[in-house]
Amino acid sequence: MKFRMKSLAVAAVLAFTSSAFAGPFTVGDVFASTGNGKVDVFSKTGVYKTTLDTTLGGYTTGSTFDSFGNFYVTAISSNVVSKFDANGVLVNSAWTTGLGSNESIVFNKLGQAYIGNAGASQVLKVDANGVHLQTFNVQSGTDWIDLAADQKTLIYSDESNTIRQWDVSADAALPDFTTGSYGSLYAKRIRPNGDVMAASSTGSVYRFDAAGALLQTYAAGIGSVFALNLDPDGTSFWTGSTGGTTIEKIDIATGNILQNWSTGSGELFGLAVLGEIQSGGGTNPVPEPETYALMLGGLGVLGFVARRRKLARQSA
Repeated sequence: MKFRMKSLAVAAVLAFTSSAFAGPFTVGDVFASTGNGKVDVFSKTGVYKTTLDTTLGGYTTGSTFDSFGNFYVTAISSNVVSKFDANGVLVNSAWTTGLGSNESIVFNKLGQAYIGNAGASQVLKVDANGVHLQTFNVQSGTDWIDLAADQKTLIYSDESNTIRQWDVSADAALPDFTTGSYGSLYAKRIRPNGDVMAASSTGSVYRFDAAGALLQTYAAGIGSVFALNLDPDGTSFWTGSTGGTTIEKIDIATGNILQNWSTGSGELFGLAVLGEIQSGGGTNPVPEPETYALMLGGLGVLGFVARRRKLARQSA
């Protein structure tokens, strides 16, 4: 019986993953913004798959996915965000407009997006159709942003050595998250445990605890690093050389480099990983351990209900 329940749980996990992302891409695929309006897609081992083209030319930068597997990339040169469906088909080259030097995008759990603005002290909020909802006038430029699991704490930076915070529910400033001798801080991600990771011009990625204290430094060894994304496995992250060609996957616990390969293009300014972990929402089709446990529990509840119904029928 235990084996059967485990098999059912595994089947449920597989079904969840398949339904979350149907299409030509595989969880773990790396989407690299490589300039000229393009995003090159690679397997997690660096095998080239295809190229997505916004048709706009110019620089492509930060990108992400929604819960349906649609892909969104910021087109900083064109001041728009472009949308592709889960099959990599261009849906709208200007899914949302009216932006200024947008460089990063994240979704909340309601399917609304926050967009960072490298050209102004603003964060723009739009709905699932790209329609403007709200503008947050924050304390500095917001090149790179991320949203916490509480759905209200937004971290951002203007490529200085300081990570700031904004409460999007109250539209008010929060105390700075951290500052120090960290060079220019670029892309950042909040881990499920509250840790914050940030790529830096120093060539390192820094990991801070939830209170902003430095926990670990990862030396990528590829010059200034710009992009940063958490792998679906929950134990590693991806980064890439600023405007270069190199992409790396690094183990969070040990700092060991797990993957190292080249895009073949010298204009790398953003990464996304299909199924990447995003604390604020977005998408992660591979259940975390606690979700897996809930699914096991849910299957147990379903079994209990089924047995009660069977007994009720027998006694009727």
